[in-house]
Amino acid sequence: MKAGIIGLGEVAQLMHIPILSDMREDFTITAVSDVSASLTDFIAKKYGVKDTFLNADDLIEKSDTDIIFVLSPDQYHCSYAEKALKAGKHVFVEKPAALFSGELEGLVEIKKNYPSQLVMVGYMRRYSDIFLEAKQILTQIPQKTEYLRFRDIICEAPFFIRQTRPVFYPKDVPASIIEEGNARRSQHLDLALGKDSSPAARTAYQMLTGLGCHSFSAVRELFGIPKILSVTTSPNGEHLIVVMEFDGFLGVYELVNNQDIVQFDAAVEIFQKTRKITIKYETPYVRHQPMSLEVIESSLNETKTTLYGPSWRDPFRNELEEFAACIREGREPKTTLKDANEDLFLFKKIIEVMER
Repeated sequence: MKAGIIGLGEVAQLMHIPILSDMREDFTITAVSDVSASLTDFIAKKYGVKDTFLNADDLIEKSDTDIIFVLSPDQYHCSYAEKALKAGKHVFVEKPAALFSGELEGLVEIKKNYPSQLVMVGYMRRYSDIFLEAKQILTQIPQKTEYLRFRDIICEAPFFIRQTRPVFYPKDVPASIIEEGNARRSQHLDLALGKDSSPAARTAYQMLTGLGCHSFSAVRELFGIPKILSVTTSPNGEHLIVVMEFDGFLGVYELVNNQDIVQFDAAVEIFQKTRKITIKYETPYVRHQPMSLEVIESSLNETKTTLYGPSWRDPFRNELEEFAACIREGREPKTTLKDANEDLFLFKKIIEVMER
């Protein structure tokens, strides 16, 4: 299948493009687009891509492609996905699929007119081996969950990238495009939260849509949508603690995304009286790290710890393999546009409780 890529930034260079290049039996990158001419030229030469575009609309309308990968800044995701659908393409769009639910609801309705085309949202943690193993255990050997704790307390990408894979950072993006992108993001945040929303609320919301959606999306798949009981943040919104009620048990989420301590503490811990299941994720910026699932089971007389894995399979590759399989088999992925909108509804509720 011939693939066109919109947006050639850090994540595209580190994950999507190398993986798509490796998956030659499923994908061939035939067109790329970015607002930077130097970056577009660099990627085209490095990966032998024939067609390059500085305008995403031109790639969608003029390139010979079957699939469009929307890896652009968040505020453009819905717009490009809609245009790709109307151009007859399958679409893979990175999370968040949109910044406000109204735009995504509109795209869900548009998608109904294109039943033979697939749209998949990139929630790669839900396709990792350890997550799928945990879900299988919870389904096949059910026990009552008593408490849930999940978190994203991380060091961001630059530390890891400097020691692993080089990234091309362009210096020729026109200032007018940067200004337009910032204005569009601000407008979308106004539509999501209201023009009078506090700076802390806007920061917290962007942290949730940018990072927290991975964890909330995974937890939603396992336990459904919680009721938000309380939300506490630091004054600037960069630290966030959410207390929730699920079906018969409480849950707590922590988000800290401004630390320079070199760690990636992203995990889901499920407490079930005599069993504890821990899903521990590693940084996606270093590919093929071994990931394991830990299950502790206790009785009156003994405790047993079972380690599943390690698995070296890359969750990004897992989700792209599933995307290819869905296209071949004509079935929808689990991470649809409608599914992604559940996160936006939940995050808006979190901010409403926070502002109160």
